[in-house]
Amino acid sequence: MNKMISHSPESITLTIALCLACSGPPSFAQSPAREKPTLKDFGSSLKRLKWDPTKKAAVETKSNEDKANDSNQEDVVRVETSLVVSDVLVLDGHGRSVQGLKRDDFLVIEDAKPQTVGMFSLGDNATVPRSIVLIIDYSSSQLPFINTSIAAAKMLVDKIAPIDRMAIVTDDVELLQDFTNDKQNLKDKLESLRKRISSWDTPNSSPRQYFGRSAQYSALLATLREMFDEEDQRPIIIFQTDGDEAALLRNPITVRQVPPNLPEDLRKEAERALSNWQKDQRNKPREFSLNDVYRAVETSRAIIYTVIPGFQLLGL
Repeated sequence: MNKMISHSPESITLTIALCLACSGPPSFAQSPAREKPTLKDFGSSLKRLKWDPTKKAAVETKSNEDKANDSNQEDVVRVETSLVVSDVLVLDGHGRSVQGLKRDDFLVIEDAKPQTVGMFSLGDNATVPRSIVLIIDYSSSQLPFINTSIAAAKMLVDKIAPIDRMAIVTDDVELLQDFTNDKQNLKDKLESLRKRISSWDTPNSSPRQYFGRSAQYSALLATLREMFDEEDQRPIIIFQTDGDEAALLRNPITVRQVPPNLPEDLRKEAERALSNWQKDQRNKPREFSLNDVYRAVETSRAIIYTVIPGFQLLGL
């Protein structure tokens, strides 16, 4: 079961604490996390997606190499079963968290049938490693909030346990830092984002040279498809964005237009922004919709927390 929890700008610190102290998630066997292999060509899975206008959904395509490998494989019989992993926060009548819960305190019923709670551990169990991916939006729309976002992210780094590992992804669909538990390295990577934007207003500079390209949902989809494997016991994504890529996805839920009755100077500015947006749609078409992102979230084991540093767009 996946959960997406939205927070206002004032609650960035609260979000960090929530991510690190949710109580009651079932977990896999409590063994030390293995060293994950270095992820190469992050975002490449998005290149295999093709928008199907008939299905109104993204479909997976295969390269010639993949097709050749499929034809050479022997028939395999697979038997699969599902393990549903859920984070649960239990509160009493006064809104305080309930302490000391055990497996037997929970009853799970699905389709009127009781289910077995196979594995259980408390959220503050220091023996269960977490695999945390921070997706950070540093596009120009985030300029008033980037310093606060980076400072909050550094607080998160300080709070992760030695057995946790963390990766950083930007809205460029860039793996800024692969999974590591080296806190200083994580902070250095975050600081590098601040340095990228520090010269954006120098003479002859262009914001596009220094800011992220607002591909936040692309980064989220790539993270869901590529970053986690079956050995990640507690996969967590912290999705920090205002969500403005949504208008560029297929089947957009809104259409941009120039508002009527604007003063001449504002109308020209709005027309210029609309022209740039239309150019992005033509030159950088996305091959998936917001519903495709939602489906990927629903089938993932990852718990997703959203942090909205500025204005929340469209209630996403």
